[in-house]
Amino acid sequence: MSVARAVELDPQLDRPPARNLAVPHRFLWIVLPYAIYMGFTTNGGASYLLRQVGMPADQVANAIALLGIPSSLYFLWSPLADLWMPRRWWHMLATFGSAGSLALGSLLLYRNAQAAVWLFFFGMVFCMLISSAYGGLISAMIAPESRTRTAAWAQASNLGGGAIGPGVILYLALHWKAPAWASVAALLVILPGLTVLLLKEPLRQSKPSFGAHWRAVGRELRLTCLTPKNALGLILLLAPPGAGALIGLLPAIATDYGVSGASVVWINGIGGGLLMAFGCLAGGWVPTKLDRKIAYALAGALNAGPAFFLAFAPPTHDVYMIGTVVYLFTIGFTSTVCMGLVLDVVGAVGHSGSLRYSILMSCSYVPIAYMSWLEGRAAHHWGFRAFPAAEAISSLADLPLIAVWLWWRHSRSAMPRGYKSAPR
Repeated sequence: MSVARAVELDPQLDRPPARNLAVPHRFLWIVLPYAIYMGFTTNGGASYLLRQVGMPADQVANAIALLGIPSSLYFLWSPLADLWMPRRWWHMLATFGSAGSLALGSLLLYRNAQAAVWLFFFGMVFCMLISSAYGGLISAMIAPESRTRTAAWAQASNLGGGAIGPGVILYLALHWKAPAWASVAALLVILPGLTVLLLKEPLRQSKPSFGAHWRAVGRELRLTCLTPKNALGLILLLAPPGAGALIGLLPAIATDYGVSGASVVWINGIGGGLLMAFGCLAGGWVPTKLDRKIAYALAGALNAGPAFFLAFAPPTHDVYMIGTVVYLFTIGFTSTVCMGLVLDVVGAVGHSGSLRYSILMSCSYVPIAYMSWLEGRAAHHWGFRAFPAAEAISSLADLPLIAVWLWWRHSRSAMPRGYKSAPR
């Protein structure tokens, strides 16, 4: 039984909208505060500045690892976005919290780098609440048939804006005084977040008691995570094809292909962000009638093409640039289909739409960690080509799972007809 089906049985649960209550492209701006803060603190900008102010490389690595913890554990506080006040107000509160932490941490960076890291960590807690809030808003305001298109805009903001915005902040940090660039950085987070106030979020149909609310949450979690319908979706989210772990490893092997630092900055920075954004928007054109699980498996398999090319073609500048360009596009495409799968599994928003969205998105982050480790071990034993080779092989892992699932589904659908035709 899905959560959408449970809505029909339990009038206390919010129902999925029959039509869109917001235009999908508005989420391009609503997601941007999360993308900019996340991109700056965990994807290079903060680490570069920490080295500039004299923090040793090993301590920088520890700092970035610390900043990554909230993205794995944010389901612990994501239920806040389902309680007490509308999700758009939670979004605004978290946006201002992130912006304030970014500004104060940036100012403190030049005086006490360790304290700045902890301020950035505090901001990450707020930042992940932004994700919970907009995930719940999509579930509450977007009809099921439009969710992949909405995911395309959201992921274009996440990957494209998450590269361009932090790139602008880093440029300003290298050319302006701290108070000036820190203020602009905070405004870059706040201004797009104000667009959430334009949403006319539907009123929640009921306000049950605290105990009744959490009983409903428990029921929804069981319906989402412990049913045969959604089991394969959860397995696919934990599988490696859509992880995109190679994104963070491509700069490390650029010199092995004879690629200059300037080219790396462009292709893995603003240029790469635009490529992933275009891939995200292309993912929005996946037919809505195609099962999200099949779509995700096929999208993940697309990443194998450029990864195999990087692994087995001659290690030249042109090979690196072509392989990286295609890979960044396909991983953007895959990320949209991944978010579409998450929203499909979430179903109706219910009492815990933000919580269930957060749990499922946390599942999709797990393969990034273990694939980065596995690809690192492969490179240790077999050299730099093992990075893309391991990525290519793992990108095909979902295809046999989907084949088995289709066979099982066909067998179950054929079984009643067989029983009916059997002689008595």
